[in-house]
Amino acid sequence: MATKPVPKKKTSKAASKKAATAKKPAPPQKTRPVKEKKSAAKAIPLAEFVNMTYLTANGVRTWLKAGRLTGRQNESGEWLIDAANLEVSDVKRLVR
Repeated sequence: MATKPVPKKKTSKAASKKAATAKKPAPPQKTRPVKEKKSAAKAIPLAEFVNMTYLTANGVRTWLKAGRLTGRQNESGEWLIDAANLEVSDVKRLVR
């Protein structure tokens, strides 16, 4: 006894196009954990930063206000300059 082959269902062009363009779910993205900044351990007092570079204290304050350097003031008002500034190209050439 021979079995008859089952005919394929005919689909419209719109249905087949829709199936072809259906978006697949995006694979989960790998994310790295965010590291906390330990800026207190990597901050240099203004006087020490001046001794490490060819900048003056007034020049450092001017660059801080202009945004060319990053830093913060502690409770007593003393400027603490981020040590990462020593790797910035503008400052790197001024390191003694």
